[in-house]
Amino acid sequence: MAKKEGAPFGAGVSSMLMLFVILCLTVFGVLAYMTARADNRLTLRSAEAVKAYYAADAEAEEILSRVDAAGEDYAAVLREEGFSTVQEGERLTADLELPIEGTRVYRMQLVFTDGEYEVTIRRMEDNTVWEEEDLNVWDGQ
Repeated sequence: MAKKEGAPFGAGVSSMLMLFVILCLTVFGVLAYMTARADNRLTLRSAEAVKAYYAADAEAEEILSRVDAAGEDYAAVLREEGFSTVQEGERLTADLELPIEGTRVYRMQLVFTDGEYEVTIRRMEDNTVWEEEDLNVWDGQ
């Protein structure tokens, strides 16, 4: 009786194993590509949002420079630039909203006292109005 020499399993098992490895590598490659593509889209959206924010910030700085240049006639510049104003005694509060994109706005508030102003608010806000819904939720009774 002759002894058989060679692998304990045939060529079919090693081919199946190789196919499984290739299939796994293909799936992981496709998943990596999809993740990279989604990250790229998110990065581009984020870059556009930052670009829009800084464009609004630069516009706000230009408006502030015009208010500075106006001196005592700042009220005319506020009306011209679209500020909404509220007078409370000697104090004048002026609000300006510059659109950024979608529902987001750049909000700036100036408070004038004795001809001098102070920037009290300077931020990005979302103007989305949330409507409250009456949910029929079980209260436990």
